[in-house]
Amino acid sequence: MAKKQEAVDNLLDALVWMRRKAKRHEPVDALIDALVRMRRKAKKKVAKKVAKKKPVKKKTRKRRRAAAQ
Repeated sequence: MAKKQEAVDNLLDALVWMRRKAKRHEPVDALIDALVRMRRKAKKKVAKKVAKKKPVKKKTRKRRRAAAQ
């Protein structure tokens, strides 16, 4: 099954296409670099959020009995 493309992926594809068609590559290269940096930063931020979540403790027999009373 194919991975769903995000809007950022589509934008990167468009920028790469623009770079191939452009006579001067520097401005487009700067855009591509900035977008890739922003994307990496966002992925790191999401990974930190996921890592921060504490695991849910399983209820032990003692806790179940206490909750039932």
